[in-house]
Amino acid sequence: AAAAEAEAEAEASLRPRLRALDLSCNPLGESGVASLRRGLRGNETLTHLGLRYVNLPPADNSDSSLEPPFSLARLLEEATGLTSLDLAFNIAHGSGHAVEDLQRALGSATRLRTLSLARCCVGGWRRARAVARGLAASTSITAIDLSHNGLGAAAPPPPPAGQQGSPRPFISMAVEALCRAVRANGALRVLRLPHNALGDD
Repeated sequence: AAAAEAEAEAEASLRPRLRALDLSCNPLGESGVASLRRGLRGNETLTHLGLRYVNLPPADNSDSSLEPPFSLARLLEEATGLTSLDLAFNIAHGSGHAVEDLQRALGSATRLRTLSLARCCVGGWRRARAVARGLAASTSITAIDLSHNGLGAAAPPPPPAGQQGSPRPFISMAVEALCRAVRANGALRVLRLPHNALGDD
């Protein structure tokens, strides 16, 4: 019995205990986040992860372009215990697998409660629609930060030739998609939208 108890204590001591990890402002890029993802595979202990400003080129890289975006969906699939994720200041690319990945990640995360996508350039129509659809499908996210993304910055379309009277108030497609997501998501309690050029209409 004593040996079994000692073995149980030894096994418990080897279990990961880290609850929060902040790797912000490190040039991890896609390869670095992939390594992190593999290290967190099956980790049910880590609940808070900070990855602000990580898809940057290394300091000695003469190429000023950003590295490709990492797979948010795969990160959430591996780090299954995450309840809070900060991805602010990372560029969300507007085409290809990155947009679909963003939608799938938000819709499939079952434990994630808070998410920051501040300053992630998701104001474009395709990116905003992906975020909106993922948010609409989410059953766990209660707070999301979408500040500084230019969601309402699209210019209104010109009125048809010869149209009389005042045109109807313009609402960008990005804002319309987000409004539909808010109506569909019954879990959402906090939505941060400062500095999105939403206007008064």
